[in-house]
Amino acid sequence: MQEQPPGTEPEYLLWKTVVNDDEKAFQKLFELFYPALCIYAKKYIEERSIREDIVQDMFVYLWEDRKKLSITTSLRNYLMVAVRNRCFNYLHKEGIIRQYQESISSDYAEPQDEEMYLLSELYDLLDKTLAKLPETYRLVFEMHRMQGKDYNEIAETLNISVRTAKRYKSQVIDILQKELKDYLPLIVLMYPHMFN
Repeated sequence: MQEQPPGTEPEYLLWKTVVNDDEKAFQKLFELFYPALCIYAKKYIEERSIREDIVQDMFVYLWEDRKKLSITTSLRNYLMVAVRNRCFNYLHKEGIIRQYQESISSDYAEPQDEEMYLLSELYDLLDKTLAKLPETYRLVFEMHRMQGKDYNEIAETLNISVRTAKRYKSQVIDILQKELKDYLPLIVLMYPHMFN
């Protein structure tokens, strides 16, 4: 592990965890990565409770073996590989790894950074996706899903029919489900009523 603290927030938190045995830094690291890693694990394991256990176990290992860590890639990639390998171990123990072998090109391929988004990155991704929409579509969606306005209020405010407001909202949801399909569970955690 480096003697000087690295520049990015996750690497700095890890540095504080390892060098100073800083539990608060480790907790922040956990909060930063845990939700995204649980979503990432869904590529391999459907059952939520199992995925959560796997990711938690990986963090327990990270804390207990922090002094022995040797990370030669980005922390994000290290954690993704660690979670993926634990998923494979679980599947192997359950005797169902063969179901996944055809869809996996290489057991040891490094995941790409863009395969997993952190919460802060998902906020940005959602904002960028919404910003690409026609203004009226975006306004209908934001007023209904984020401000809690009903269709009558929206129709009156935007000078459109209630039917049009419902259609616009439905089209926005279709677009978001297509654009953000891999990260919908995490976005639903951020905005629980968004897709109701």
